[in-house]
Amino acid sequence: MNTLDPKPYCEAPIRYLGKQWKGSAESARIGDRGSRRKNTERHTVPIIDCRDVQRKKPFDLDREGFLLAKMSPAASDLRDSEKVETLYYAQIKALLRELTGADHVFPYQHQIRTEDSSDFNNAYARFIHSDYGMENRNKTATTALAEWGVELAQNKKWDFAWYNLWQPIDWEVQQNPLAIIDFTTLEREDLIGYYYTGDAGGRGGLFRSTMPVFNPGHRVCFFSRMQTDEILVFKQLETRKGRALSCPHTSFDDPNAPSDALPRRSIETRTMCAFATEV
Repeated sequence: MNTLDPKPYCEAPIRYLGKQWKGSAESARIGDRGSRRKNTERHTVPIIDCRDVQRKKPFDLDREGFLLAKMSPAASDLRDSEKVETLYYAQIKALLRELTGADHVFPYQHQIRTEDSSDFNNAYARFIHSDYGMENRNKTATTALAEWGVELAQNKKWDFAWYNLWQPIDWEVQQNPLAIIDFTTLEREDLIGYYYTGDAGGRGGLFRSTMPVFNPGHRVCFFSRMQTDEILVFKQLETRKGRALSCPHTSFDDPNAPSDALPRRSIETRTMCAFATEV
């Protein structure tokens, strides 16, 4: 994307993990607004609208770690969990098989986000993060498979990748869009583990996640005015070598949004993909 970078769409403040945590033997813990403010710091960064960039040079899930795809939801009501887990998950599976060549796709959790900020866990994300820890990636996969009661063929070697899929509902995105960091601009040492202490997928507890510390070389991207038949697919974790590892993400306040912009509403779906190779 280096030769195609357009003029930034805007500049906006993004919350990164505080620099005091880089190199620390301890890990930050974030689970409410107070702990978020305590452990993060705001940096105003340029944000690139990637619509024109994607037309000139398509993005790759294994290079930049994200892309924008088309998908009209088959479920008429995405607030109906039963319909989402049958109709919508089936679409997610088909889309990810097409985009990644995965042998198995496991959508396992989804969440609706709206303008209601009364619940920290369900509100728009206000700090840039990835959903998983970078350590023990194969163990993360085997633990998930055991939890789901899934057994993969033992005569094959398996690799895994985790993707989030993010789609607006009700109307186009006019405010609080989702921004992501292009993986090609991330340094591995920028990604620092922390503990998320809230509710994850309906399960309270302590969960290992990852946040970047600020680096002025990061390229922060988004797709403007996303429509309800568009879906943002982005990498969150990977076991295969030589591929994008993760794209940290967050919402941001769009300074170019109209004063009467509708609040953003969206559905996000977390998935794990399995890739087989011969032993």
